[in-house]
Amino acid sequence: MVTVGDGFDGYRGAVPYAMAPPVFDNRTRDACVVVPGIMGSVLQDTATGIRLWGVDLSMLTNPLTGKGSLSSLHATAEEQAADADTARHRPLTRIRATALLSTPWWLPVFEGLDPYTSLTGALQQVTLAPQAVAPFPYDWRLAVSYNGALLAHAARAHLRRWREQVAGRTDWRAAGVQLPRLVFAAHSMGGLVVRAALEQDPELAADTRAVITIGTPFLGSAKAVIALNVLQAEARPAWLVRHVHRMAVTLPGVHDLLPGYRCLDRGLDVDRLTPAEVARFGGNEHLAARSLAEFARYREHTFTMPSHRAIVGEAQDTVQTLEEEVRFGRPVAAGRHYAFDIGEDREVLRDPRTGIPARRNTFGDGTVHEPSAKIGTEAVTYVFGQHGTLTCHDEVLRQVRRTALEREKNAYLPGDDGARPGLTTPHLGGLIGQPVPLQVTGLDTPAGASLSVHSATTGRPGPPLELRYGPDNPNGTLSARFIPDAADLYRVVLDTGGHVPITQLLLVSPPDA
Repeated sequence: MVTVGDGFDGYRGAVPYAMAPPVFDNRTRDACVVVPGIMGSVLQDTATGIRLWGVDLSMLTNPLTGKGSLSSLHATAEEQAADADTARHRPLTRIRATALLSTPWWLPVFEGLDPYTSLTGALQQVTLAPQAVAPFPYDWRLAVSYNGALLAHAARAHLRRWREQVAGRTDWRAAGVQLPRLVFAAHSMGGLVVRAALEQDPELAADTRAVITIGTPFLGSAKAVIALNVLQAEARPAWLVRHVHRMAVTLPGVHDLLPGYRCLDRGLDVDRLTPAEVARFGGNEHLAARSLAEFARYREHTFTMPSHRAIVGEAQDTVQTLEEEVRFGRPVAAGRHYAFDIGEDREVLRDPRTGIPARRNTFGDGTVHEPSAKIGTEAVTYVFGQHGTLTCHDEVLRQVRRTALEREKNAYLPGDDGARPGLTTPHLGGLIGQPVPLQVTGLDTPAGASLSVHSATTGRPGPPLELRYGPDNPNGTLSARFIPDAADLYRVVLDTGGHVPITQLLLVSPPDA
């Protein structure tokens, strides 16, 4: 008699195949792949072995080390031109991605990013063995199409290895159980990479049971334009913003996040960005043209991912629209916290009396506005959370586990009490000794809510913060002032008692010499 249960946690006893198929205890037989977002992979110089990204926070706080690393990350002409065909036939080797981010990180404009250990661990809790979950670190500097081709190859290899490993212990066909398939859990730009992989490889799509995207900007993010045109005169610390800007302008990956929707407010009209406008705002015209052409292609030929579930951050102040301004003698794209609705005829909806485009705040996760994160699927879960910290959000992790287990979602979501808490921190960080304004939105009263700050690196608590109304809050928002006494990466935590706490990371730097 052949039995099961020899080595995989989760089999319940030894069951004869002739009697019943295997029974699993809160486990899935499928293989899972974790795909991080932009900035979410550790990058290393292949020739020297020097780690350029995602390991030592001194590269963000010390110009002596930071300038060299950021300069090394500039994309070369060959890297800028790399596409899916390049990945399949002659992959680039100058810089390689070695692991998923395992420490909190931060960049001006893009703001905080939590590590992917919680997301990976959540899937390992519900798979037959830890090796069923494969991380996919990738060079996020490069084009989505290039990384999509690499992911297609890596995911297929992972599924093949996992099926062989499972088959070594179990004859699945004899047991009458379907072969393991793939479940993708992708954060931010990672969802775009998954979509590119599945579109490029239809057989891989057929082997995919579910795709979970977390804050993925399917329509792009207006923040990408701000990252390309941020003014040094407004920056702190200026050296970091200057060098991040110089790096971002060369990167296909940043340009692949440009907003492909109508986002440029001209008063009586709303237009899509053109490559020339992106260049005028500080970007690369050629890279912008390639990215915006991809958005146009998806508008005409929608690609639907298998069993796509979108997790969408809501209630956070999010830049959704851009308006051109002139500052210090140069054009900049200023962010606005509203968007425009599009009708079934693909035209902007207007006020019937005045003909002026109707503006509406759709909120989002602080980086990606709601419509961008949920397009392409009706299976949407909303959570109160900031973009870069969603992968550690308890409700997000619960939804990921339940999707991996193919269970129905609960009809009730925690904190469904009418309040819509949001957290806003300065997207350019703070300076030692200078007040850092922290804002809380969506709450009628500070009663029951607390705002705290502690070091994300050492756990050292910051000073107590008092939430209050004040003259700086004309719209009725709550605020607190945090005066940091040391350069560090801090975690800001908003706890309302009725929802999963909302967190954001904040870099505090010494004043520029």
